Amino acid sequence: MELNKIKEHWENLAKKYAEDLKSTTKTPTIKHLEINAIFNAIKGISDSKTEINVLEVGCGNGHNLFGLSKLFNNYSFTGVDYSQQMISNAVSIKKREEANNVDFFVGDILDLENNNQLKKEYDIIFTDRCLINLNTLSLQKKGLEQLSKKVKKGGHIIIIENSIQTYNNQNLCRESIALEKRTPDEYNLFIDESEIIPFAKNDLKLILLKTSDFGSLHDILLYVLIPKINDGKTDYSHPIMNAVTELLLNIDTKFENLFGSFGQNRLYLFRK
Repeated sequence: MELNKIKEHWENLAKKYAEDLKSTTKTPTIKHLEINAIFNAIKGISDSKTEINVLEVGCGNGHNLFGLSKLFNNYSFTGVDYSQQMISNAVSIKKREEANNVDFFVGDILDLENNNQLKKEYDIIFTDRCLINLNTLSLQKKGLEQLSKKVKKGGHIIIIENSIQTYNNQNLCRESIALEKRTPDEYNLFIDESEIIPFAKNDLKLILLKTSDFGSLHDILLYVLIPKINDGKTDYSHPIMNAVTELLLNIDTKFENLFGSFGQNRLYLFRK
């Protein structure tokens, strides 16, 4: 899909669902796990008593930032998104939530360095399914390069993105029990770790500290086992999804990679 059509897709969802989580995801349970994964990553690299500036690129209507701002109430959070409607919705939620440590601006991941509304540098920058909305590998690399330019030396970049590799693992599970392969939505290009990780390490000189498969068990249930007993259909509201989400939110972080690499979303933690 062309870039302008991808942007149009998100603008339409923002208009249709406004402040609702459905503006950015079809899966409410994974949103809880995404916020928790980012929280754990930040907690592991920063002192909660220190003032930290955090930037989310591709923030949608702000649900990640509102969740994190309550967990790190002395941090300063900024969100940018290229969808004007998404940012308008986020600002509306901010007024209701009285989230005084969160700001929102329109901004494009492909041109962060020329965005005058942003700080020169941030301590932590993160994305959550943002790079996958860039429709070529070269643009994904450019987007990651822009993140690298806006983070401080010694600062951290956290990206939660959909991986081709783990998605293929998930499809192997489906095929093993006679389910058809899933295919990504046309507005997504899942990242290829064999290209993105070496680029981050060798070209951008980023150090990969951690990879987290926080959603693996969640996605095995949602995309493999539930469809097996449900005529091949995904059921986002199945009661087991709330149960597995509760388990993963409360289980010790030392277990986060023990359920295999089968989740759509994977977290990568880099240090500059």
